[in-house]
Amino acid sequence: MARPVVPAPRPVVIDTDGGVDDAVELWWALTDPALDVVAITVVWGNVDVEVATESVLRVVHAAGRGDVPVAVGMPGPLLPAPDLRPATFIHGDDGLGNAAGPVAPVRPVDEPATELLARLVDERPGELALVTLGPLTNIGVVVEEHPAFAGAVAELVVMGGSARRAGNALPCGEANVAHDPIAAQRVVVAPWARPPLLVGLDVTLVATLRSDEFALLAEHRTPAAAFLDAPLRFYREFGSTFTSPDTPCHDLLAVLALGAPEVILDAPVLPLAVDCGGDAAWGTTVVDFRAPFFAALEGSMQSAAAGFADWHIALGVDVDQFRSKARTLFGAP
Repeated sequence: MARPVVPAPRPVVIDTDGGVDDAVELWWALTDPALDVVAITVVWGNVDVEVATESVLRVVHAAGRGDVPVAVGMPGPLLPAPDLRPATFIHGDDGLGNAAGPVAPVRPVDEPATELLARLVDERPGELALVTLGPLTNIGVVVEEHPAFAGAVAELVVMGGSARRAGNALPCGEANVAHDPIAAQRVVVAPWARPPLLVGLDVTLVATLRSDEFALLAEHRTPAAAFLDAPLRFYREFGSTFTSPDTPCHDLLAVLALGAPEVILDAPVLPLAVDCGGDAAWGTTVVDFRAPFFAALEGSMQSAAAGFADWHIALGVDVDQFRSKARTLFGAP
């Protein structure tokens, strides 16, 4: 009998701002046999970029993946941008719920994150997936300075934005987009080889961890659970503001959308743009839900708004599968 063919791991680069849910996502990706984490790039966001880098290095070391290069990226937004307070009250001063422990023995590479991103994609065109978990500053710089970059990325998944829900960092602005709207809009309209996937608050505030998951986490059945227990309990208080008593783990869902795409149940292709105007809607991801209706009407003369590009917009999620994946990381059989 022929043995089943096991797919090769998906090569992926992860861009992160080093918070608690980032740590959960990184641990999953670094230990998931379906994924090959080629590199991690760090950007400012939840905490300063230097703090975020140390947070990421601690996760990489604790997960036994010190072989993965970590590169330091942009320390602040492309201006102008909203003046948002750091999210240390959610992620802790160290990005790990004030439970980080000693500095990791592994260090970042000398190559800046933007140069590493451009080089890796240039060396492996059409092969590498890219998952972003923080403000899009690093990617916004790369797509501007390297016009061929976007077309050479195999797949892009962005944790950010909100299509039908309001914002969290601003009344209409989700944090990763609102921190750097100009970079986000650059990324939106870049010439990607295929429509990217936006994993925003519409699904991340639905796919939550409950008391059952936290009880399992506290048993420390796996190294991941032992490492993530204290950070997630810190994060739970204010990270659950919009979902209490349950807790979202935004970034974990983004990487699952790449490694286990069936977790996203509904992701239509729709026109997307980012409001960069500096007013009350600054940092809003604007999704044109009119498009399918116009497309169905022969001869429709409605104008298409400028600055939009086609993206998959995640609108439905398999919550049970999401929780099952998290429980596996925490040691469920």
